[in-house]
Amino acid sequence: MALRVRAIFIVLLSLYSLDFYAQGSVEGTVIDAVTGESLIGVNVVYAPGKGVVTNIDGQYHIDLENGSYTLTISYVGYITQTKDVVINNNSVVLNVELKTITLGEVEVVGDLARSRETPVAFSTISPIQLEEQLAAQEIPMILNSTPGVYATQQGGGDGDARINIRGFSQRNVAVMIDGLPVNDMENGWVYWSNWFGLDLVTQTIQVQRGLGASKLALPSIGGTMNIVTAGISQKRKIKVKQEVGDNGYLRSSVGYTSGQLKGGWGITAAGSYKRGNGWVDQAFTEGWFYYLKVDKKMGNHVLSVTAMGAPQEHAQRRYKKPIATYDSDYAAKLGVTKSPSEYFAYNYIDTVNMVNKGLRYNSDWGKYTTLEGESITLNDKVNYYHKPLFTLRHFWSANEKFYLSNIVYMSLGSGGGTNVKKSVKAPQYITDEGQIDFQQYYDINIDNFDPLYPDEPKSYQFLRSNVNNHNWIGLLSTFNNRINDELVLSGGIDLRRYIGTHYEEVYNLLGGMYTLDANNVNRDPNTQLRVGDKLNYHNDAIVEWGGFFTQLEFQRGNFSTFANITAAYSGYRKIDYFDSRRLQVGDTTLKIGYGQEVVYNGVIYNDESEGLEWAKSDWKWIPGYTIKGGVNYNVSEKSNVFLNIGYLSKAPVFNNVYNRYSIDLLREIENEFIRAVEIGYSYNTLKLSLNTNAYYTIWENKPGQPVSYPINDEEMGYGNIQGMDALHYGAEIDFTYKILKNLEMEGVISIGDWKWTSADSVRLYDDNNQLVRTEYFNAKGVHVGDAAQTQLMGGIRYTPVKNVYLSGKIMFFDRYYSDFNPFDLNPDKNPESFDEDGNPVDAWETPSYKLIDFHAGYNFNYKNVRFDLRCSVLNAFDEIYISDARDNDSYSTTTHSHDAMSAGVFFGLGRRFNVSLTITL
Repeated sequence: MALRVRAIFIVLLSLYSLDFYAQGSVEGTVIDAVTGESLIGVNVVYAPGKGVVTNIDGQYHIDLENGSYTLTISYVGYITQTKDVVINNNSVVLNVELKTITLGEVEVVGDLARSRETPVAFSTISPIQLEEQLAAQEIPMILNSTPGVYATQQGGGDGDARINIRGFSQRNVAVMIDGLPVNDMENGWVYWSNWFGLDLVTQTIQVQRGLGASKLALPSIGGTMNIVTAGISQKRKIKVKQEVGDNGYLRSSVGYTSGQLKGGWGITAAGSYKRGNGWVDQAFTEGWFYYLKVDKKMGNHVLSVTAMGAPQEHAQRRYKKPIATYDSDYAAKLGVTKSPSEYFAYNYIDTVNMVNKGLRYNSDWGKYTTLEGESITLNDKVNYYHKPLFTLRHFWSANEKFYLSNIVYMSLGSGGGTNVKKSVKAPQYITDEGQIDFQQYYDINIDNFDPLYPDEPKSYQFLRSNVNNHNWIGLLSTFNNRINDELVLSGGIDLRRYIGTHYEEVYNLLGGMYTLDANNVNRDPNTQLRVGDKLNYHNDAIVEWGGFFTQLEFQRGNFSTFANITAAYSGYRKIDYFDSRRLQVGDTTLKIGYGQEVVYNGVIYNDESEGLEWAKSDWKWIPGYTIKGGVNYNVSEKSNVFLNIGYLSKAPVFNNVYNRYSIDLLREIENEFIRAVEIGYSYNTLKLSLNTNAYYTIWENKPGQPVSYPINDEEMGYGNIQGMDALHYGAEIDFTYKILKNLEMEGVISIGDWKWTSADSVRLYDDNNQLVRTEYFNAKGVHVGDAAQTQLMGGIRYTPVKNVYLSGKIMFFDRYYSDFNPFDLNPDKNPESFDEDGNPVDAWETPSYKLIDFHAGYNFNYKNVRFDLRCSVLNAFDEIYISDARDNDSYSTTTHSHDAMSAGVFFGLGRRFNVSLTITL
């Protein structure tokens, strides 16, 4: 009887349990389809009057009984969506991307790609990824986990990061902030120290690889990187963040957004301060960041004023060193067998032990004690700069079909970088520890008196600063017109004017009171120069840019395509304030320097004659253009394929237009030409997101550094060596897979094959078109250097309990060929660079390496205040690796063996940690 009762009890309990557990849940995140921003307060309704709203992270969770449901997701200003879900004792993850009812400025100007619509390969970094993984790094470093990207800290100075996409340096990667180009107008480089703090207000970062979908005429050979800053949120929010890291790193940040105020006003403001000692020896950093955005809505118009900037100062480790300088055992494992004195390119090697200085070694600093007894630590290489960016934006939604955006912007850069001014009368003194012996320089300077000025000591060796100021203004006007349900026409103009002012100035006289400089022919060579005075060079580089662009988009059913045409006319001009001034007499131009007299047609002219002007070049105008297009086809609700193709004619940078030492044009000024094609496939389900693509890019006529050559006994010629071509092709895969609702993994596979394809001769001529020199080079089959051609990444993110996350990531880099100048592969000049069959020897391939990072975080709410505690450990296992290398580095070694012994290198940063607390009100 007892057994029968027990059995009945178990059956009833089982039936009750089945009924009790006959339920499940649906949860997910709601984001903006374009920017990736999490949307707060979105209504998620599963029955009339029943539902939830998303939290501060855009997340929602609903417990439901078994059955079929239709979720309605709605938000003010966005298109309402419905989603069907089936609950059967399970938990469904349903993430939703909402599109705005009317286009916003980000969509019109930002050129952000859209999944299953835009036929390009792209990756998007969300705000939550920045918060969890950046960990006091610079923005390019977080992109190492996206396909085709290789980013390093170079010498390890804070702000000195660089990024390479598909084997193209950041000179050939277009970087934009809110749709505005920020690549240097002279050389195309991006100085990331100018953008410290930008992560604080970043809404999303999108990297489009290849020619991309940007409408502007940009140097996007490798890709386009668009950083979109946060707008005015729906609700008021205040955020305070404190970060602490190793090596004395501290950063304090505060952010405020007003939400939508009465009268259509909105304000976003942010500020940040950082300081630290640096992982590299004496690589200190200190910087501020400020950001202010004020919006005003007036009917269909939005006016917006933005100001941002990051005044900063940081020490650098500028030059690479031989491997044995850091670690001789590591060098020996790579085949370095000679003693340092046999191959180090240091003139002090016999007196200073330059071996085993450690991975943090930095030679660019030293100490000295003044006569007053003050001990001073001084960095040779210090970068200081402030580049504020101001914008005035007007966005007009004329109706549901036509939109117009006008942006006027201005950038005012000021600053420079210091280093020791060399002098044959004061050689480079080095201490036994391998640092600069500033004491020797100081002692020499304070006891050196010139007969011309016997009362003051003269400095032979001193710190100079290479100042690079600029004044950049621009106008970007863009329209977007929906012709009908299938066609969208957009276009506009892109106008820019840039003046870069460059000069060398006396920065620190190291005990002396003045110095002399004879390079300015417009002043007395015996003029005393004191701190702040200019010397050696002083010139203006002027670049004017006029561009237009137009793009037609077509979408019907599962098919979408675009065609884009852009054109730009670039004008270059140079003014030299240290060259002889010019005087125009009839059709003749006279050059007159300080104290000079010139007799012309019996008339004497001197440096006080009326009409003298600074040495000024004529304008050089060079056109460029882009033609590109693509097509996307959605095979099903889960998969799509795409194809894009393009041709780019790229005008040369300023340094390949004018002679560095004068206002004369270089010879052989030609455009670069790029042809590219890309195909891709994507597959997306609730659990798996997979993207694959393959690319093929031909780069023709890449110019090298301008060369000098004698035309006759008295005249030198300066010109470009043209004709270097390269082929970049490869395949990329990235995926995310949701193993469980609280466990997600991701991965990246990127395999490239980038090689130079040219073997040719270049003929250099004089002004009379007479051949004066022939240059030979053969780089055919040699790998393009300075980026890893194999990249693997695997990551996992686990949420063991609510509000806690743990994540880890491993990145593997291989087939990094050292950087080198392909024009140096000259069989006449460097026969050791060719094998017995006459084929060029490949650049040295550095050892492969892996980096493992860990991140963790916890958040909780207390009386409507949110607390986020995060911790990161970068390079957790303290991997020793070479991140940057130069083949046959003449600054480091005297050999040309294309191996570890001939390379100058930077080792990557070791283990670091970062802890942060964020309070959101």
